[in-house]
Formats: sequence, structure tokens, C-alpha cells
Amino acid sequence: MSLRLFVFAFICVSALGYQTAYAQAAFSVANWKKDFKTSLKAQDNTKLLELVDVVALEKKAIPACSDCEVKENLKKARTQFAQGKYEEALATYQLIPKGNDMWLQAVEEKGWAQYRLGSPEKAMAQAKTLLSPAFAETVSSEAYFLQSLSQLKICDYKGVFETHELFKKKQKEHIVKIQDLSMKGLNSDVIKVVSKANEFPLKLKALGEEALSLPALFHKDRELQAHILKHNVSAAALDVLKNAETTTLSARLQASFEKMNSQAVAGIEARVQKLAQEETAANKKIINKMNLVEVEAIQRMHSDLALADEAYSNGQFKNVGADELVFKDDGRPWIDELDKFEVISKACPSNLRRKM
Repeated sequence: MSLRLFVFAFICVSALGYQTAYAQAAFSVANWKKDFKTSLKAQDNTKLLELVDVVALEKKAIPACSDCEVKENLKKARTQFAQGKYEEALATYQLIPKGNDMWLQAVEEKGWAQYRLGSPEKAMAQAKTLLSPAFAETVSSEAYFLQSLSQLKICDYKGVFETHELFKKKQKEHIVKIQDLSMKGLNSDVIKVVSKANEFPLKLKALGEEALSLPALFHKDRELQAHILKHNVSAAALDVLKNAETTTLSARLQASFEKMNSQAVAGIEARVQKLAQEETAANKKIINKMNLVEVEAIQRMHSDLALADEAYSNGQFKNVGADELVFKDDGRPWIDELDKFEVISKACPSNLRRKM
């Protein structure tokens, strides 16, 4: 099993308990197609008018509010965060269930709340969850920034560079795909995801692992869902109509659904492109910030080395006898040097020279 497939399976299994508890009736394109075929054959015009009412169809399939409680809690937590009520925000973030699609966002934002509270170690604990093998390829680039900035805060310079290397390894492919979508709007992954969209509101677990290559939480976007719904309903109707008896009604329906399908394809392309552009812009900002963190880490490392050289040259060690020699440590001590180290240290710098 590929790592991407493992991640997708993990997300789906994690969501089972939550979705069972909060199950709601879903609109099925397959069921709609059966009803449309039956009504067309029976020439039930009343039922046909009901089935082709796109406005009513959209309201039924994509309710104005899904995951209402989760969205309200997330909104409340963000408001508390913006007001500087970080402890309260942390408690509210805890209400987001692990099986929900927004759980990873909540974990990331908990990390930032911990960072604002002056606890970079606790922020790193949240980042460790986000950057675990199960999620490292699917979380936003900001999760990596959270970890590297926290590592800088505690002077873990080696950790900063390791986090940045992990970022390049795990996120490069996804970032490149999103950049490509920001220019084109369509690719094979989008086409596969759309073809698998049968039930609405969309659920990530039903869309295949290709969904992990699309913009974050794209399946929660109501505008994109509406375009996908119209595309798949019109495609189902056209499939029925091509085998149906040709009548004036069927001809009008075919023309109407062909137009709807064409508009839906354009709508999907434009909306995916828009979402990809927004994510690409966010990625660029995060990468710039991570570059600043890296520069800061390098400068601090040089400052530490300069301080060590100064301490050595100024003789800030204990006085030595005439029969003793003092050497700078090169990491390769002789046997008779063991247990004879001396260390001069300084406090971790707390004044960042750049505004993050």
C-alpha cells in the first residue's frame, strides 16, 4: 500500500465514528438517474419537472449548513484567538472531533495558540501530530512553519533544518500540483474526483486518494459542489436520453442538459483554479517566512560560534598550570581528555530580528 493510500485510508477510518453519529440523508446521483429514467419512460411530466428543477435540486443536495456544530465551534475558537483569549480558544478547539475533516486545522490552530501563550514546546507537540507520517503529505505548509518557528524559539537549529528538509520532501509534489491547477484548473485528478462524486454533500472518503492532490477542503466548498452536482446530474440525464425514444420533450431536455453540462465543466475549472490560486498564494507566504526562519537560525549559529571563539580567546576558562594544555573541542577527544571538558554557554536569544 502506498503512503498516500495509507493516509487516505487512515482519514476514512478515523471519520467512521463521527459520521455514524452525525449521519444525514444524502442525495444520490445514481438514484436521481433511476427516477429520471422511470419518469421519462412513463411520460410523468410532473415528476420530470420536479427532477429537473436545478435550484430545488441544489438546495436538497447541498444544504446551507453541514457540520454546523463543528463550524460554529471553529468560528468561536478563532474569535477567541483573535481576541487574545488563547486558553479559551484551546478549550473550544478541543470540541472538534477527530473524525471531522476540519480536525487537522483545529490541531494546527491549537499549536499557534500554544505558541502565543509562550509555550513553543507545546506548540511543537501539536506540530508533531501534524507532521507524523499519517499526515505529513496532507497538512498545510503552515504546519511546517509552526514547527520550525517553535524550534527556532528554543534554539533547536538542527531541528529547524530537519523540518525544512522534511517540508521539501513531503510537500514539494503537492505544492507543484496545486501551482499547476492554479494555472489550468483541470487535471486528471480533478476528473477522477468528479467522476466519483455520487453522493452530496461530498464526503472525502468517497472521492478516492486523488482528492489528496486537490486544494485543501475543496469538497467543503459549496460553489464547487454545486458545479460538480450539475455536471454529474446532467451527465446522468444525457446517458439516459441517448437510449430513450426521441420526442419533442426529450429533445428539449437533451439541449438543456448539454448546456448545463458545458457550463458545469467551465464552473468546475474556474472554481478549482481559484481555490488553487488561493492555496498557492498562502504557500508562497509560508515559504518566505520559513526562509526567514532559516536565515535567522544560520545567523544565530554563527553568533554562537563567534561567542565560543571569543570565550576561548579571552581565556574565560579556569587557570591552568604550567604542565597543562587547553584545546578547543573538535568532537574527537583523546582518551586522556575524557571527563575533562569545560563548557561556556549563553542563554537562548529571545529577540527575533524579523517580524514573522
